[in-house]
Amino acid sequence: MKTKLLLAFTSMLFLFQKVFSQTQVSGGIFSNTSWTLANSPYLMTGNVVVFPGVTLTIEPGVEVRVKENPIIDKEYYLETRGTINMVGTPTAKITFRAQFATNSVGTWKGIIVKNSQGGEINYDYVSISNSYKSVSYDSNIPNVIKLHESTFKYNAYAVLVGRDLFAENCIFFANRSAVYGWSNFEFENCIFDSNMASLGIYASSFKMNNCTVKNNDLGIRFNSGAVNGVSIKNTLFENNIIALDNANNGLLDSCLFIGNDEGLINTSDMVVRNSNFSNNKKALLVGFSTSVMRCNILDNETGIALGAISVGQPKPIVENNKICYNTLYNIDNQTDLNMFIPTNCFCTSDTKLIEDKIFDGYDDITKGLVSYAIFDTTCTIVTVLVNKTQANGLNEIVETSSVFPNPFNENLNINNVGSYQQFKIFTIQGHLIQEGKLVRGENNLDMSHILAGSYVLGLYDLGQNSRFIKIVHQ
Repeated sequence: MKTKLLLAFTSMLFLFQKVFSQTQVSGGIFSNTSWTLANSPYLMTGNVVVFPGVTLTIEPGVEVRVKENPIIDKEYYLETRGTINMVGTPTAKITFRAQFATNSVGTWKGIIVKNSQGGEINYDYVSISNSYKSVSYDSNIPNVIKLHESTFKYNAYAVLVGRDLFAENCIFFANRSAVYGWSNFEFENCIFDSNMASLGIYASSFKMNNCTVKNNDLGIRFNSGAVNGVSIKNTLFENNIIALDNANNGLLDSCLFIGNDEGLINTSDMVVRNSNFSNNKKALLVGFSTSVMRCNILDNETGIALGAISVGQPKPIVENNKICYNTLYNIDNQTDLNMFIPTNCFCTSDTKLIEDKIFDGYDDITKGLVSYAIFDTTCTIVTVLVNKTQANGLNEIVETSSVFPNPFNENLNINNVGSYQQFKIFTIQGHLIQEGKLVRGENNLDMSHILAGSYVLGLYDLGQNSRFIKIVHQ
């Protein structure tokens, strides 16, 4: 019986040692060294320095735990004046984390690259947590950093960029600053979750596709103009305090903004299209030269706020959107400029309800007026045009004539079955580009000279009754 108990105790002790054994490391590395999977995990009990001309190779799957130093400002670090090679694989990442405080920020300093002394690092397929700076450099940052399937959690500063950063299938979670610096950025299938600031960046160019930006204090902020443009596609922005700030000179396409305090704000020179905005406090605040088209802007507190436009700058274009059921305002004109937005549907024919959800010069004389259209239930036929810059302010329809084909290519046909005598074609900004007389019956208009896009066709009789129809030139 005693023999069996001794054997059982010996087996348990061996298992305990096997599970909890770790290779302790600290001090200088003066010759080529490998941290192997067989000896993993490694515990850094002090600073580790790789000296010039020496290579430290960390094998795929290795886990490095860094002991917390109780002395403030004396947190441990891994420094290289030589070379560190730490490239994992999709199934065997290399991991750095705190020994115990795995949900804390800055419990170790991180990996310091003294490239002023020839130090360099090659890293990919890694998971780095709990550092002050995951990887930092004492002089020039490498021109190109490529990251695949890497994770950065609970770091003060997760990724410091150089000239070009490419990140694919990466996760940035609960960092104070996930990505920072000045660079050409490209993100594919990445997740930014619960960071204080996911991206507060200076972007020469920026591409993001199929990413998720959620639960952050700050999702993305461009601190300067993106010289070579911004492209954000197929990306979810959810439950951020600020989702996307100062996007400029580019395109936002097929994105989803849900539950943000501020969704897309302070844009300039942007095309925003085919996107959905719902349950945000402020869905959009758009500035000069911004086009918002074919979007669903529903159930927010404020749908679209128009602002940040100076004298001489092009007005925003708001075209072919559904702007409905926003609790405070569908449109908030924060400028003193008149806006003409007749191709947008507000999902109601109640003029008072529409007016109640538009904040403009009728509510505050320092603001410009917003002219709009009332659509039928299909959001295709304009039934009333409310043009506040005209004397009567409201133009009613008296009966229906048909317009076809719509959309059209080179020719537009008007079957004038009423008493209309004249037509006018306006841009969506309200500029008259064509007018002429109508005869009763068939009228064929040559439209080959106008650019592709949306326009408003006005039909007028001698009594100044009128009808307005949205037409689209393909």
